Amino acid sequence: MRQPAAPPMLLLAGTSEAGKSSAGEYLAALGARRVKIRTVLLRLASGRQGYHEGVETREDFRYDEFVSKLLELPDRDETPLAVESFIDATLATTVKRKWPAPCSIIFITAPELVRARRLAQARGLTTDEARRIIRRKDERKRVHEQIPTWRAITDHWVDNTADIITFRARLRDAFQTIQTSSGGLQP
Repeated sequence: MRQPAAPPMLLLAGTSEAGKSSAGEYLAALGARRVKIRTVLLRLASGRQGYHEGVETREDFRYDEFVSKLLELPDRDETPLAVESFIDATLATTVKRKWPAPCSIIFITAPELVRARRLAQARGLTTDEARRIIRRKDERKRVHEQIPTWRAITDHWVDNTADIITFRARLRDAFQTIQTSSGGLQP
């Protein structure tokens, strides 16, 4: 069997505080190589320097350069990549289309109240404070504007309102699908 030019990849996208980081952690436990999107953004030369939640990043960059930097990530085998956290549907579509190996998009969401409760508990905030933070993030990321596009391009839509077992089962299914489509061993 011919070796792919790149490992299979799962792109993790979703609403704020819906569970993208938890998904990345779980996929890493299953054997994926977890990569934060900021790792790639910091390597870009195009666009302009920006700051997101206190961290230096790039904005308005060329999508082709982003794909090229993803391909430069050191990888010694066909271990699937789990890249989190995509907020732009056009970038995710471009990456999926140009990636030389199987690539799937996982979109994780949950109702605002569920996300607010999780954030409040994690940071010791009131639910109202957490809701305001989530609304600002959703507005900045144009979440409501992009949801129809995400629905159209997503391979695995995960509504993270159920228990952790159901959440992980959906992620495991996506991981097994990408491994199978790349010709890798089925777990």
